[in-house]
Amino acid sequence: MFNRKRLVSCSLENLIMTLIDEADKILKKDNLSIKDYNRFVKIGKKLTKPGEEYIYSWLAEGFYLRLEEIAEKEGNYDFVKDGEF
Repeated sequence: MFNRKRLVSCSLENLIMTLIDEADKILKKDNLSIKDYNRFVKIGKKLTKPGEEYIYSWLAEGFYLRLEEIAEKEGNYDFVKDGEF
């Protein structure tokens, strides 16, 4: 018999690791776009536990350093909203 509570917990942990993995994958792309930026920010908003936020903050620091790449393509930094980084 399945332990439903444990099954749900495991599924949530897998989802969270999938989100962290997705954020990492975005950061490793050769060419970043506004779409990548928006997805990266959306992932960060879904992570709520301190351990998740800690890992994401490391990735976000790396993404922050690459914002210039997107701004060069777009001609400005208007895509960055206050409080997102």
